[in-house]
Amino acid sequence: MIKFFRKIRQNLLMENKTGKYFKYAIGEIILVVIGILIALQINNWNENRKSQKLEAQIYTELKSDLLQTRNDIKKTISKHKEIFKSSQQLITDIYDKKSNSQTIYESLTTSSTEFQIIPKTSAFENLKNIGLNTLSNDSLRIAVTNLFQLNLKRLDDELGMKQAEINITKLIQPFLFKYLIADYSQPTKYGFIHSDSISIYKLRINNYDKFLNDNDLMKNLQLALYNRGRIIDEETETIKAIDNVIYGIEEELDKLNK
Repeated sequence: MIKFFRKIRQNLLMENKTGKYFKYAIGEIILVVIGILIALQINNWNENRKSQKLEAQIYTELKSDLLQTRNDIKKTISKHKEIFKSSQQLITDIYDKKSNSQTIYESLTTSSTEFQIIPKTSAFENLKNIGLNTLSNDSLRIAVTNLFQLNLKRLDDELGMKQAEINITKLIQPFLFKYLIADYSQPTKYGFIHSDSISIYKLRINNYDKFLNDNDLMKNLQLALYNRGRIIDEETETIKAIDNVIYGIEEELDKLNK
């Protein structure tokens, strides 16, 4: 093709058709420029398609991780609410000086229970390695970043109370050691996959009158109840934040897949 155009230019020069030669040369330059622009446009289109495909893949992975994390949080909220309710009843029973019972024992032992939520963050870590700007929607990118780096981190640390002296386990555990004793009249067999069954004696509350009138115990039970309520609130707010981000992701995926 280049030889063909060159031959035409040479013929025009040999025929002293200078005006036509320059017009033809200009036309040829314009055609070359148009060809380059078309090639660049095609290249940009291909690059955009690759970027959109990568962005859609990241959104899909983020959504998958968030759905799994959301499910884990919902299960944990349900467990926290059960203990919250039983702890409320335990405080009432102690105040009313109810008789010692299995229910009070179980409410006491479960009142110290904490749960660890481990958010699934592999997709977000992958996004950070690729580059956060891979997400073209600025507001959604900020929402995703805040969710993983703020909401879920706070949740994993349970509002920063794990290392504090007022975390639930530290509040209640001293009273478990103080009042629970082994009841040798009630041995129980426990089996394990890796070994034969073992005998363990059930525990019961000792010095029950003292237990009912222990002001420090009542104070710590109420602090633990309050802290658990804060955790439930934080988990509930995190669910809302996850739902908002998932909704935004689904909207972006619809756009990218059109």
